[in-house]
Amino acid sequence: MNVAKENGEEHAVVTAGIRLLARLARVCERACLETGISLPQYRLLVSISGQPQRASELAAHVGVSRPTLTSLVDGLEQSDLLRRVRVPNDRRGIQLEPTEEGLKAIARAEHGLAERLLQLIDRDAVITVGEVVAAVGEALDREGATPLEARI
Repeated sequence: MNVAKENGEEHAVVTAGIRLLARLARVCERACLETGISLPQYRLLVSISGQPQRASELAAHVGVSRPTLTSLVDGLEQSDLLRRVRVPNDRRGIQLEPTEEGLKAIARAEHGLAERLLQLIDRDAVITVGEVVAAVGEALDREGATPLEARI
C-alpha cells in the first residue's frame, strides 16, 4: 500500500471517529440529564473530585469559558453539589470541592452513562473500546500537562 493511500485511509478513520464523538456527546448529554445533571456539570464535578481545585484553573480544564464556569459553579453550589472553600494563606483564593451529594451525582451519572453506552455496543467489544479509551486518555493526559498556549 502506498503512503498517500494509507494516509487517506487513516484520515477517513479519524474523520469517522470525530463524527462518532459528536454523536456520542449528544447521547452522553441525554444520559447525564436523565440522572439529574448536565454533561458540563458532570465534567466539572469529576474535575474537582480528585482534589479541590482553584476556580481560576478550572475553566480551561473543563473546556468552558470563565463566565460559563461561573454559571456552572453557581448552579452546582445552589444544588448543594459543590462548595467553595477558602485557600489557606491566600485571602482571595477559592477552591471548589464536591459535596457528598456531588459525589453521589457523579456516581449516578457514571452509572447512567455506562448503562447507556453498554446498550450501544456488543459486550465483547467492551475490551477493545477500553483499550482505545485508555490510549486516548493517556494522550490527553500528556497533552493536558502542557498549557494550550504553549502548543499553539
